[in-house]
Amino acid sequence: MACLLRWGGDVVMGRMGLGACLGLGALLWAAGAMAGELRFVVQGVAPDLAAKLDKALPVTPLPHPPAGIEDARMAAGLRLKEALEAYGYYAAQWTARQRDDGHGQYTVTFDLHLGQPIRVQALTVGAEGPGAQLAALRRLLGHFPLHQGDVLDQVAYEDWKGKALAVLQAGGYARADYRRHEILIDREAFWAQIYLLLNTGPRYRFGTVRFVGAEDYPRWFVARYLTFHPGDWYSPAQMALAQMNLRNANRFSEVLVTSDVGKAQGDAIPVEVHLQSLPAQHLKLGAGYSTDLGPNLAFTYENYNVFHRAQHLQVSILAAQRSRDIGAAYTWPVGTQLGSQYVAKVLYQNQQLVAYRNNVFDIGGGRQWSLGTNRTLEALLSFQQSAYNVGGVAANARFILPSLQYSAQQFANLLRPINGYSLTAKMEGASKVWGSSANLFRLSADGVWRTRLSRDWVLGTHAKLGALWLAGSINAVPPDLRFFAGGQNSLPGYAYLSQGPLASDGTVQGGRYLLVGGVDLQRFVSKDWAVVAFYDAGNAFDSVAQFRALQDVGLGVRWYSPFGPIRLDLAHPLIAPQTPAVRVVFSVGFTL
Repeated sequence: MACLLRWGGDVVMGRMGLGACLGLGALLWAAGAMAGELRFVVQGVAPDLAAKLDKALPVTPLPHPPAGIEDARMAAGLRLKEALEAYGYYAAQWTARQRDDGHGQYTVTFDLHLGQPIRVQALTVGAEGPGAQLAALRRLLGHFPLHQGDVLDQVAYEDWKGKALAVLQAGGYARADYRRHEILIDREAFWAQIYLLLNTGPRYRFGTVRFVGAEDYPRWFVARYLTFHPGDWYSPAQMALAQMNLRNANRFSEVLVTSDVGKAQGDAIPVEVHLQSLPAQHLKLGAGYSTDLGPNLAFTYENYNVFHRAQHLQVSILAAQRSRDIGAAYTWPVGTQLGSQYVAKVLYQNQQLVAYRNNVFDIGGGRQWSLGTNRTLEALLSFQQSAYNVGGVAANARFILPSLQYSAQQFANLLRPINGYSLTAKMEGASKVWGSSANLFRLSADGVWRTRLSRDWVLGTHAKLGALWLAGSINAVPPDLRFFAGGQNSLPGYAYLSQGPLASDGTVQGGRYLLVGGVDLQRFVSKDWAVVAFYDAGNAFDSVAQFRALQDVGLGVRWYSPFGPIRLDLAHPLIAPQTPAVRVVFSVGFTL
């Protein structure tokens, strides 16, 4: 039996089967990342309660050789007791048994007997004050999670209390509080009485906003990061969001957004924003590797406050084994909305890929509008000059391309993109009337969506779509305007940009349409490590009649490192399999 991996390139398979080889690669990689662990399993209760109790029993790391197992078991027993009582089971009992799973991995199973639960005997819940008739609060009162005769669920009780206060505080009731919040429990009679009375207090608005520090930035510019205005209903959540916006701006080393209800002038609460500026100029160096483009280096210079007007200059030099870029972008903010700005860009790119060779000079400018949190619309006018060779056909082309691009991103943490979505959609066109080499209209879209199914499982989908309407031969447009399939972010079972319609010499020349999508399922084996299974399908093509969907499957490993995800995938093409039968797809650090 043999399974030989060649690092950074392809995989040569021996006599071991495909599934075994994929599984072995992923398991060996994951095993190297995992330390000894003590896991806990709960049995003898309904699945929904077991899932809740599991949250109180996280995996406990163990050193090598394993030590402290008894202490970890005792601590887990105390957490289990507290969790059972929180869900109303004060008389629960259990036995514990331990199993050695090998290689420093242990499992402790708790066999539970819940006994008689505490049930709600009496329930008094209400609200008073000016906000007592607030519609959102009335809805919450009508959906209180506990009723007479229910098992006492103190977790749901505390969760409801927090939601009620959050609703009031978001609506301006800054002094909302509970006048009475009691749970009386008789453990011998197994009953509980709940008394909950909420006082809303008066309603407040945001007052004046005072900025302190960061004098080198215009006040109107700093105010763009605020998510509220004087006169809006007072909301601590909006203040926290504004503070997060300022921290994520890469312009300030210290940010503190504060208010004092005690200093309210009538119904207006003043706000202070304390800032300290970072140095405006930054130099960044990056290095990494991707299977698609090989080793790469990046040098970036940025100035976040050109002319002390919050204008941003970025100059980048990106050098990979198969692609070299040098470019600059200049933006200057306009208007009151964060993300609204003018944009100017210039780029030179030299690509020496297996699929084609391309030299591009691109210069353009335009305007970007903010459409809300993490959503933008950008209109650009670009001039592009290209010299390229695809499928043995060498040509030059010149295009003046007006474009419109919509972008949205809702990942809470870009270094750990496991819950949220991103979408980019673009349309652009050219005409011989205004000096372009060909008449064309092009649409493209690229989207990713991921959600956590549970603490350990993440489901993801992705898709790429494209359409190019062109008068004449596709040889009239450079390869970056055509569509290719294959590669890490397309069909990882096939080589980078290796799929699509063929030229007369049998090489891939790219197509007029693109349809590629996939699904993946991640299983976390520790906080930052996950194994993943994936499936992809699609292709580039020239017409619906010529469309032939390629497919691949694979296994991989993800390490969510402090500087971003690191990927290692083993992918196998299901349709038109090529040599090698399994491709290694790997990326680490900064990738182009």
